[in-house]
Amino acid sequence: MNMEKPRLNFWQIWNMSFGFLGIQFGFALQNANVSRIFETLGASIDDIPILWIAAPTTGLIVQPIIG
Repeated sequence: MNMEKPRLNFWQIWNMSFGFLGIQFGFALQNANVSRIFETLGASIDDIPILWIAAPTTGLIVQPIIG
């Protein structure tokens, strides 16, 4: 089955890119405040670096197993 990709005009690409920009702003705001969120949840200031590295490390270990 040969599915041809739709051709997008400039404004469709612009709207899609603008939406992705909004998502990136959301992620940036979340990342800027995540250390404070960890503290609010009870983590000490000395534990925050371990919490920051936990997700990428988990991804590096789990993704090759699953994929």
